[in-house]
Amino acid sequence: MERDLHSHVSIRSVITPTAGAAAGASTVGSIIDTLGFESLEYVVHSGTITTGSFSCTLEESDDSGMSGATAVPSDRVLGGSPSFVVTDDDDVRRVGIVGKKRYQRLTLVGASTPVGAFSAIAILGNPRSAPTAAQQTAN
Repeated sequence: MERDLHSHVSIRSVITPTAGAAAGASTVGSIIDTLGFESLEYVVHSGTITTGSFSCTLEESDDSGMSGATAVPSDRVLGGSPSFVVTDDDDVRRVGIVGKKRYQRLTLVGASTPVGAFSAIAILGNPRSAPTAAQQTAN
């Protein structure tokens, strides 16, 4: 097999490994600029979930600051929006977006006194120009 995925994706940090907060708390992910890419997939990884539940909301905007952001319509969400409960420790879930707007954002929303650790990344694919630039993340 001589297929190359490495040169055809770009990875962005959305939510750094973090602990959930008090009841109803949200962890707002980084804004993802999709310029130069035709597809977007989010990967959400749970650590230990002590209490509560968590769901993901997906928003999009034509503004880099996400002003006027709207929810991504459910018919453009691939795989359904991930959710997690206390029995979902160390689970990995993914959700794709058929984006119509340039800027995208995932938010992790907790309910019922949520406490849990999560991280999330965005995988941008189908670049208009390949190979994609080399990436390195800070420790």
